Amino acid sequence: MENFSMAKLYKTAGICDLPLDPLKAAEALGIKVVSYATIAEVYEETTRNLYRYSRFGFSFKEKKGLVIAINENSCGERRRRFTLAHELGHCVLGHLELPKIDGKCEREADRFAADFLAPQVVLHFCWVSSADEIAVCCGLSKTAAEIVFRELAEKRRNGYKFLADDEQIEIVKQFGDYINRKIYRKCVM
Repeated sequence: MENFSMAKLYKTAGICDLPLDPLKAAEALGIKVVSYATIAEVYEETTRNLYRYSRFGFSFKEKKGLVIAINENSCGERRRRFTLAHELGHCVLGHLELPKIDGKCEREADRFAADFLAPQVVLHFCWVSSADEIAVCCGLSKTAAEIVFRELAEKRRNGYKFLADDEQIEIVKQFGDYINRKIYRKCVM
């Protein structure tokens, strides 16, 4: 997708709370999300053969549009959410238009998933103070939350200017009520 904007994605999908629902975003973009069992049935494949693409999920382009297949039997809910966000990243970043998805594309999709599921500008203004808090707020694994928290803490230490661009301003506006509720709860506790 040209000129991708996370703020536009949140707005299009009506996402304004954490933890957010990546399925809602996929649906808003017209991307079909199906289980491995459905893919196996439709394409007359064994579920086991689907693992050659990925144990967790994969995305592809068909005549009717983009499809994300998620292994309904893989790990826990948090891993499935991250996988769905990762595959959504492949879709919106245009990776499915490329002849081959390489390591660079995989890293970009991982970055997209982390940024999408845990918007740092929102976490900053919610006064998030630990990886555990991010894991709960964003529905991330402890490992993913630790990575996000380290990055957020580093930005804070280095004087990073949040709200320095229109994209961040739009994201904060979109999540404004959520941020206010989080701050209020922290103030009264």
